[in-house]
Amino acid sequence: MVRASHALSRVFTAELAKVGLKPHLFGILATLSRNPGMSSAELARQVRVTPQSMGALLRGLVTDGLVAHPSPRRGQPLSVRLTPAGEDLLGRAWPIIARMNRPAALGLTAAEATQLNTLLHRVLAATG
Repeated sequence: MVRASHALSRVFTAELAKVGLKPHLFGILATLSRNPGMSSAELARQVRVTPQSMGALLRGLVTDGLVAHPSPRRGQPLSVRLTPAGEDLLGRAWPIIARMNRPAALGLTAAEATQLNTLLHRVLAATG
C-alpha cells in the first residue's frame, strides 16, 4: 500500500506540474470550485490540514491570484472563492486528473478499477 501510494504520488505530482500545480493545491482549488464561499476553517477540514497550514496556503494562493477572500465583517468567517485565474488553472488540471483516473493509466481493466474503487472506499470508511 505504501509503495503504491508513493508511486501514484510521484506520477500525480509530475503530471500536475505540467500545468504549474501541486497536488495539495489542486485539492484546495477543486474543493473551492465545488463549494464557493467556503470558510477557511471548513476548507482546512475538507482538505485535512490544520487551520494554521490553511492560512499559509491561502496567503500563497492569494499572492498567486488564484483565490480571493473579501474582508469579513467582524465576527464572521473568512469566505474564500476562486478567481478567474484559479478557475482557469483548475480547468487545465481536470483533463490530467481524468486521464490519470482511467483504468488503463493504472494498469487495470475497467472491472478491476471498479473493484479497486470499492475496496479503497472500504479502507477509507474503516480508517476515517
